[in-house]
Amino acid sequence: MNIPSKPTPEGPYCIRFYKHYGRSPAWQLVPQAMTYLQESGFAGRSDLPPDFTESCVVAIGEDGKAIGFLTYDCGRESWIITLSYVVPERRRKHIHTALFYALRDKAIEQGNVVSIDSTTHVNNLAAQAAFEAQGRTKESINYTYSLKDSSDGKAPQSRGRSFEEMRMPEYLLERFDAGPDGLKNMQAFINEKAAEGYSLHQAIECSACQWVLIFRRNSAGS
Repeated sequence: MNIPSKPTPEGPYCIRFYKHYGRSPAWQLVPQAMTYLQESGFAGRSDLPPDFTESCVVAIGEDGKAIGFLTYDCGRESWIITLSYVVPERRRKHIHTALFYALRDKAIEQGNVVSIDSTTHVNNLAAQAAFEAQGRTKESINYTYSLKDSSDGKAPQSRGRSFEEMRMPEYLLERFDAGPDGLKNMQAFINEKAAEGYSLHQAIECSACQWVLIFRRNSAGS
């Protein structure tokens, strides 16, 4: 098994495990995490806060407050991450990855755990890129056909989209090797996607030459 190396953390904090997240500093961040998912459009119809008895691993700052956490459900052979979150001002500092690697090491030490599983929204491409950089493997994609909106019971607005709009995904995630020509090659690739109707939404640097590029479909008439 290829285990990625641990990142170098930025800023002082410690990582601790708790049997029940309801008795950890993480419980104060859970409402904030759920609000973020809902406002970003990343929450599904059935997404609920984790049960207070679920286990968690927490990153705790110098002031004793949680700055990030993962809650997880411990099965006999598989652990399932049910919710993960890092406060906005501490993102892009390897905290989420440090939390995941701490959980991975605990599972390896226990000995009987076969896998650590997780899901995320199809449009949460930043999370998908982070998961892949951590060594996680995409194994399946779930589909749903909504007959009613969960909030008002009416038909979903997406039914009014044209066939062309529905055929083109709203977001694209592309891995890119910059190669010897560096950013020149990347710009050419971005121009190709622009001709296809996509603009660059975010670029995530994984290494000196490896990038994950997130493109967003241009709206009609833009």
